[in-house]
Amino acid sequence: MKATVLVPTHDHGPLLLRSVGSAFAQTVQDLEILIVGDGVDEPTREVVRELERDERVHFFDHPKGPRRGEAYRHHVLAEHARGEVVCNLADDDLWLPEHVETMYSLLQNADFAHAPPVMVYGDGSIRAWPVDLSLPEHRSRVLTALGFFPLSTQAHTLSYYRQLPYGWRTTPEGIGTDTYMARQFLAQKDCRAASGNRPTYIGFPHGERRAWTLEQRVAELDEWRAKLATPDGREEFLLAVYQETRARLLSIENSRLWRLRNRMKRTPLMAR
Repeated sequence: MKATVLVPTHDHGPLLLRSVGSAFAQTVQDLEILIVGDGVDEPTREVVRELERDERVHFFDHPKGPRRGEAYRHHVLAEHARGEVVCNLADDDLWLPEHVETMYSLLQNADFAHAPPVMVYGDGSIRAWPVDLSLPEHRSRVLTALGFFPLSTQAHTLSYYRQLPYGWRTTPEGIGTDTYMARQFLAQKDCRAASGNRPTYIGFPHGERRAWTLEQRVAELDEWRAKLATPDGREEFLLAVYQETRARLLSIENSRLWRLRNRMKRTPLMAR
């Protein structure tokens, strides 16, 4: 089997239906979808029963665990996953149809891979974070300072995961569970990391939508699913990401701090 899709969930039933729907729509169909319940409510359980009509879906029902039930994820990957690669999917995000195919390709020569982080904010604006883990400074930032590495961007080989010292585990307070897991991979000196350069995922931060009703969130995902279902819609999305990224990079390069950095790099001491 090419891929395992790991989907943790708690109480996002209708959103889970849309999120897993984007996994069903992948160009790679040789996959399994493992939904890891962390104290799910009855509406979410009903959605899971609907999703289980597809024989590729398997549900692991657990009571609410510490933080986000990370230990449950580890058990599923350690004991049940069968895919050559593992692609993580949050229950309120969407993948573009080529996401798994792209991650699978990157992981032919890597142990850990990710798609470019792209977020849609509550006002509809898009923001992207260019990350290239082949650059030592970017890898170092993820390990030390970068507090943002979304779950749905991350993929890895199952064999390398099973060699890690711990795998998914309860995350200390003050750090995101997703970033904490990414750091465990990147802390291994022999971990080969690859960065995708074409966006294949969209995140919808919950913190931006705390005042939204569930109906509003469902409507937003449905709107984006309809847009991404067409080639023109996907191209429009990619163009918006490119324009936003380019504008922000130009803003950084024109900043006083960036100019000072470049002047310091030209001095003999800093060059060394």
